[in-house]
Amino acid sequence: MLAVLLPCAARAAETSGPAVALRCLGAATMQPLVAEWARMFSARHPALRVAVPDATRYSAAGFAALLQGSVDCVTFAREPFPAETAAYRARFGGSPLIIAVAGGSFDTPHGTFALAVYVHAGNPLPGLTLAQLAAILGGRESDGMPLTRWGQLGLRGRWAQRPLHVDGMAPARASGNPPGIVNFLDRRVLHGRPWRADLRIESDRPGVSALQAIVAAVAVDPDGFGISGFGDARPGTRALPLAMATGLPYVAGTPASVAAARYPLARSVYLGFRVPATGPPPVLCAWLDFVLGPRAQARIGTHAMHFLPLTADALAQSRRRMRDAGCAGPPGDLTANGALRVVGYNDMRWLLEALDRRYARAHPDVHFDLVLRGTRSAPSALIAGTSAFAPMGADFSDADLAAYRRTVGADPLRFRVAHDALDPRARSAPLGVFVNARNPLAAIPVAVLARVFASASPRDMPVTRWGQLGLTGVWAGRAIHPCGLAPSTALGTLLRRRLFADRPYAADYAGYAESAAVIRHVADDPDALCFADLNMARAGIKALGLIDASGRVSRGTRAGIIGGRYPLDRHLLIYARQVPGRALDPQVCSYLRLVLSRAGQALIAAAPPHYLPLNAGERRAGQARLADACRHPALSD
Repeated sequence: MLAVLLPCAARAAETSGPAVALRCLGAATMQPLVAEWARMFSARHPALRVAVPDATRYSAAGFAALLQGSVDCVTFAREPFPAETAAYRARFGGSPLIIAVAGGSFDTPHGTFALAVYVHAGNPLPGLTLAQLAAILGGRESDGMPLTRWGQLGLRGRWAQRPLHVDGMAPARASGNPPGIVNFLDRRVLHGRPWRADLRIESDRPGVSALQAIVAAVAVDPDGFGISGFGDARPGTRALPLAMATGLPYVAGTPASVAAARYPLARSVYLGFRVPATGPPPVLCAWLDFVLGPRAQARIGTHAMHFLPLTADALAQSRRRMRDAGCAGPPGDLTANGALRVVGYNDMRWLLEALDRRYARAHPDVHFDLVLRGTRSAPSALIAGTSAFAPMGADFSDADLAAYRRTVGADPLRFRVAHDALDPRARSAPLGVFVNARNPLAAIPVAVLARVFASASPRDMPVTRWGQLGLTGVWAGRAIHPCGLAPSTALGTLLRRRLFADRPYAADYAGYAESAAVIRHVADDPDALCFADLNMARAGIKALGLIDASGRVSRGTRAGIIGGRYPLDRHLLIYARQVPGRALDPQVCSYLRLVLSRAGQALIAAAPPHYLPLNAGERRAGQARLADACRHPALSD
């Protein structure tokens, strides 16, 4: 869980509230979206906070802060400038980690939008390849000849000798850095080649942006050519379709082709990070994994800049860059799509689904991936940290507990979450002690059970005849035939530990693999005295009342089980992984608070197969243990 990872990545906690795990700064156009992602991320990981202050307008300010070490993450509405990459290399060595996290919009003003290639409306040019576009912007063809006439692009007749007039933005500003659009074209099209010397430079002026001026110039010049945004189109111009290479089809710039990233001049926005030589901190990987997950990507189009979700190919490329940087995959209990993985008992599926739905109402950005193959699948996943918690129908085995202690250095936290069920459909039930329906015995002291089922003890005389249990007449001398679940089964082990002080079973004890076989044996054998799941009772057999040390008889009713009066009661459990000296993961804390609440227990009782809720005392005891586990300091500096 991520609380374990905090010391690796988090900075000192604020005076109150969760620790700031990452600070992101940069482009104002990205701030609302990234701030929403940060809120969603913290909803999933309450101990972590990604701070996204609305304090800068440009990516350059965020990158400067990254170089200074005051932020961990830059919001890039453009690609890094060459000077920025050089400054990073000079200070840290290598290159920053730049990950595309969304597509640019189609035509949102003042944002990161796709670029349109404009010619005059009367120009017959059908389209351009990216190589031809590079020749235009660079002013030379591949053979080095100056590109000055439309005929060099394939036009014939009166167009062949007409001059090519290219309008554009200044290749560099006073700062020495290019505008973001120029920087994109440098990388995407020119690949380091210089811009043509006769470029007709348009600049911002009152009421008209440089991009608008470019399109206006093309509209009045039949020989004009320029690049701007689709939102700047005007009468008298035409946007050319583009092809990636010769022989590939032209693609017109449309909302659909830009969203699908088929249009060659579609753009992206990015997050940038410094990755230490030791590799990326786990919280950085978790943040990126979340941002590239389905819930974060689904929020992209809802903001004013109308950025676009990444395509499947773009997502795969971003995830490859993550892996190449050292993020091997989703951390621990997070699946590739950002869900919290829960591995455990298959018969708890319905109650877990009910709890998950209720939890999601308060935490809408948290969802679960239930991998419920059975109780014995849970310990190994909890040991490995690949399950958020471990829902189980029985306790850890000795071998699992030893393996957990070797790995984590302490015992797992164990919480009772429900009593076992009386519903015959349930796989887990309280244990019952059964006799044949013809047997007149009605109840048996719990203290006697060990003398029936276990091997002889020096202190206790074995009970082998029905007369020793108070039966008279023809029953007094008849031999008891003890049976139940096989000693090697989980229930056989449970009874031995709970009642026999780990003594072995009696030599004449008959063990069966499942309760149904035990019940059949009791129905066929008038002298059988056996234990099995209490919910397996049927015609031909009867469950005995159990007499406790005070003489009180409990018959395994719903009220008696919930009230804690039935001696062979059992529980459903959730085990949680807590590293010594650290608080339990906040997400698990908040989830278990729901489980142990009145509302959570009502959900458990209502869900099939109707496991029985905890009583008030059990809930309070669990809540106290949980509060203690959740209040340990989660951070160490």
